[in-house]
Amino acid sequence: MGIFDKLFGGGKKNKNTHSPNNLPFTVSGELMDDDQFWKIIQKTKDNSHGNFEQQQEELAAQLKKLTPSDIILFDNRFSYYRGAAYSWELWGAIYIIHGGCSDDSFNDFREWVIAQGRDFYQKTIKNPESLINVDKDEIENADWEGLGYIPPNVFKELTGQEMPNAFMENREITGIEWKEEGDDLKRMFPELYAKYSGNT
Repeated sequence: MGIFDKLFGGGKKNKNTHSPNNLPFTVSGELMDDDQFWKIIQKTKDNSHGNFEQQQEELAAQLKKLTPSDIILFDNRFSYYRGAAYSWELWGAIYIIHGGCSDDSFNDFREWVIAQGRDFYQKTIKNPESLINVDKDEIENADWEGLGYIPPNVFKELTGQEMPNAFMENREITGIEWKEEGDDLKRMFPELYAKYSGNT
Protein backbone atom coordinates (compact mmCIF):
# COMPACT_ATOMS: atom_id res chain seq x y z
CA MET A 1 0.00 0.00 0.00
CA GLY A 2 1.43 3.42 -0.99
CA ILE A 3 1.83 6.34 1.34
CA PHE A 4 -1.25 8.16 0.00
CA ASP A 5 -3.37 5.04 0.42
CA LYS A 6 -2.21 4.80 4.03
CA LEU A 7 -2.77 8.48 4.72
CA PHE A 8 -5.98 9.10 2.83
CA GLY A 9 -8.02 5.95 2.88
CA GLY A 10 -7.00 3.76 -0.05
CA GLY A 11 -7.32 0.01 0.33
CA LYS A 12 -8.79 -1.25 3.59
CA LYS A 13 -10.40 1.45 5.65
CA ASN A 14 -8.86 2.23 9.03
CA LYS A 15 -11.57 2.18 11.66
CA ASN A 16 -9.96 5.26 13.24
CA THR A 17 -10.20 7.31 10.07
CA HIS A 18 -12.87 9.99 10.42
CA SER A 19 -15.09 10.94 7.51
CA PRO A 20 -15.14 14.49 6.08
CA ASN A 21 -17.07 16.81 8.40
CA ASN A 22 -17.44 19.78 6.07
CA LEU A 23 -15.57 22.22 8.28
CA PRO A 24 -15.94 25.87 7.21
CA PHE A 25 -13.00 27.73 5.73
CA THR A 26 -11.99 31.07 4.26
CA VAL A 27 -10.46 31.26 0.80
CA SER A 28 -7.35 33.45 0.92
CA GLY A 29 -4.28 34.22 -1.14
CA GLU A 30 -2.37 35.26 1.97
CA LEU A 31 0.65 33.36 3.27
CA MET A 32 1.13 31.58 6.57
CA ASP A 33 3.48 33.37 8.95
CA ASP A 34 7.01 32.49 7.89
CA ASP A 35 8.20 31.29 11.30
CA GLN A 36 5.10 29.16 11.80
CA PHE A 37 5.56 27.55 8.39
CA TRP A 38 9.19 26.64 9.00
CA LYS A 39 8.46 25.36 12.51
CA ILE A 40 5.99 22.89 11.01
CA ILE A 41 8.49 21.82 8.35
CA GLN A 42 11.28 21.42 10.91
CA LYS A 43 9.10 19.41 13.26
CA THR A 44 8.16 16.98 10.50
CA LYS A 45 11.82 16.62 9.53
CA ASP A 46 12.96 16.06 13.09
CA ASN A 47 10.23 13.52 13.79
CA SER A 48 10.98 11.55 10.62
CA HIS A 49 14.75 11.28 11.21
CA GLY A 50 15.58 11.82 7.55
CA ASN A 51 12.99 9.40 6.16
CA PHE A 52 11.19 11.43 3.48
CA GLU A 53 8.18 9.12 3.26
CA GLN A 54 7.79 9.31 7.03
CA GLN A 55 8.10 13.08 6.81
CA GLN A 56 5.06 13.15 4.57
CA GLU A 57 3.09 11.23 7.19
CA GLU A 58 4.33 13.64 9.84
CA LEU A 59 3.23 16.62 7.75
CA ALA A 60 -0.24 15.14 7.34
CA ALA A 61 -0.47 14.70 11.11
CA GLN A 62 0.63 18.29 11.75
CA LEU A 63 -1.76 19.77 9.19
CA LYS A 64 -4.69 17.86 10.67
CA LYS A 65 -4.18 19.93 13.81
CA LEU A 66 -4.81 23.13 11.85
CA THR A 67 -8.07 24.65 10.66
CA PRO A 68 -8.83 24.26 6.94
CA SER A 69 -8.23 28.01 6.54
CA ASP A 70 -4.75 27.65 8.00
CA ILE A 71 -4.00 24.69 5.73
CA ILE A 72 -4.71 27.01 2.80
CA LEU A 73 -2.25 29.54 4.21
CA PHE A 74 0.35 26.80 4.71
CA ASP A 75 -0.06 25.62 1.13
CA ASN A 76 0.19 29.19 -0.14
CA ARG A 77 3.50 29.63 1.70
CA PHE A 78 4.70 26.25 0.40
CA SER A 79 3.82 27.33 -3.15
CA TYR A 80 5.58 30.65 -2.60
CA TYR A 81 8.84 28.93 -1.70
CA ARG A 82 8.53 26.39 -4.48
CA GLY A 83 8.07 29.23 -6.97
CA ALA A 84 10.94 31.23 -5.48
CA ALA A 85 13.22 28.24 -6.08
CA TYR A 86 12.32 28.05 -9.77
CA SER A 87 15.70 29.08 -11.15
CA TRP A 88 17.97 27.92 -13.93
CA GLU A 89 20.82 27.71 -11.46
CA LEU A 90 19.11 25.26 -9.09
CA TRP A 91 17.85 23.24 -12.05
CA GLY A 92 21.37 23.09 -13.45
CA ALA A 93 22.82 21.88 -10.17
CA ILE A 94 20.36 19.01 -9.77
CA TYR A 95 20.66 18.22 -13.49
CA ILE A 96 24.37 17.57 -12.93
CA ILE A 97 23.83 15.54 -9.76
CA HIS A 98 20.98 13.42 -11.10
CA GLY A 99 22.30 13.00 -14.62
CA GLY A 100 19.29 14.84 -16.02
CA CYS A 101 16.12 16.31 -14.56
CA SER A 102 12.71 16.78 -16.22
CA ASP A 103 10.28 19.63 -15.48
CA ASP A 104 8.22 17.39 -13.19
CA SER A 105 11.27 16.05 -11.39
CA PHE A 106 12.55 19.58 -10.83
CA ASN A 107 9.20 20.53 -9.30
CA ASP A 108 9.48 17.54 -6.96
CA PHE A 109 13.09 18.37 -6.14
CA ARG A 110 12.17 21.92 -5.12
CA GLU A 111 9.61 20.46 -2.73
CA TRP A 112 12.29 18.17 -1.30
CA VAL A 113 14.56 21.20 -0.77
CA ILE A 114 11.79 22.93 1.20
CA ALA A 115 11.35 19.78 3.28
CA GLN A 116 14.97 19.98 4.45
CA GLY A 117 14.21 23.11 6.47
CA ARG A 118 14.74 26.86 6.35
CA ASP A 119 18.54 26.95 6.62
CA PHE A 120 19.04 24.29 3.96
CA TYR A 121 16.51 25.94 1.65
CA GLN A 122 18.02 29.40 1.94
CA LYS A 123 21.60 28.16 1.50
CA THR A 124 20.68 26.00 -1.48
CA ILE A 125 18.72 28.72 -3.25
CA LYS A 126 21.50 31.25 -2.68
CA ASN A 127 24.27 28.86 -3.77
CA PRO A 128 23.07 25.70 -5.55
CA GLU A 129 26.63 24.39 -5.70
CA SER A 130 26.41 23.96 -1.91
CA LEU A 131 24.56 20.73 -2.77
CA ILE A 132 28.05 19.27 -3.14
CA ASN A 133 28.04 18.97 0.67
CA VAL A 134 24.98 16.70 0.69
CA ASP A 135 25.70 13.00 0.91
CA LYS A 136 25.76 11.58 -2.61
CA ASP A 137 23.45 8.65 -1.83
CA GLU A 138 20.97 10.85 0.01
CA ILE A 139 20.42 13.20 -2.88
CA GLU A 140 20.73 10.69 -5.73
CA ASN A 141 18.50 8.01 -4.23
CA ALA A 142 15.81 10.25 -2.72
CA ASP A 143 12.30 9.92 -4.13
CA TRP A 144 11.50 13.64 -4.18
CA GLU A 145 7.81 13.33 -5.03
CA GLY A 146 5.06 13.60 -2.46
CA LEU A 147 5.19 16.48 -0.02
CA GLY A 148 3.22 18.89 -2.20
CA TYR A 149 0.26 16.50 -2.33
CA ILE A 150 -0.22 16.46 1.42
CA PRO A 151 -1.93 19.85 2.06
CA PRO A 152 -4.69 19.44 -0.56
CA ASN A 153 -5.31 15.84 0.49
CA VAL A 154 -5.59 16.73 4.18
CA PHE A 155 -7.82 19.67 3.29
CA LYS A 156 -10.15 17.43 1.31
CA GLU A 157 -10.23 14.87 4.11
CA LEU A 158 -11.27 17.54 6.61
CA THR A 159 -13.74 19.46 4.46
CA GLY A 160 -14.92 17.07 1.78
CA GLN A 161 -13.97 19.69 -0.83
CA GLU A 162 -11.08 20.40 -3.15
CA MET A 163 -8.72 23.01 -1.76
CA PRO A 164 -9.21 26.37 -3.51
CA ASN A 165 -6.15 27.92 -5.13
CA ALA A 166 -6.16 31.67 -4.57
CA PHE A 167 -2.39 32.13 -4.52
CA MET A 168 -0.53 32.69 -7.77
CA GLU A 169 2.72 30.74 -7.64
CA ASN A 170 5.66 32.02 -9.67
CA ARG A 171 5.79 30.06 -12.94
CA GLU A 172 8.48 32.13 -14.66
CA ILE A 173 11.93 30.63 -14.35
CA THR A 174 14.64 33.06 -13.24
CA GLY A 175 18.40 33.22 -13.63
CA ILE A 176 20.83 32.44 -16.43
CA GLU A 177 19.64 29.87 -18.93
CA TRP A 178 21.98 26.98 -19.74
CA LYS A 179 22.04 24.47 -22.57
CA GLU A 180 22.27 20.72 -22.10
CA GLU A 181 24.84 20.50 -24.87
CA GLY A 182 28.20 22.17 -24.45
CA ASP A 183 30.06 23.38 -21.37
CA ASP A 184 27.48 25.67 -19.77
CA LEU A 185 26.95 23.55 -16.67
CA LYS A 186 30.64 22.77 -16.30
CA ARG A 187 31.41 26.50 -16.25
CA MET A 188 28.57 27.31 -13.87
CA PHE A 189 29.27 24.56 -11.34
CA PRO A 190 32.84 23.30 -11.71
CA GLU A 191 32.93 21.48 -8.36
CA LEU A 192 29.60 19.73 -8.84
CA TYR A 193 30.53 18.85 -12.40
CA ALA A 194 33.85 17.37 -11.30
CA LYS A 195 32.09 15.21 -8.66
CA TYR A 196 29.15 14.07 -10.77
CA SER A 197 30.36 14.35 -14.36
CA GLY A 198 29.91 10.62 -14.86
CA ASN A 199 26.15 11.08 -14.38
CA THR A 200 25.56 13.41 -17.30
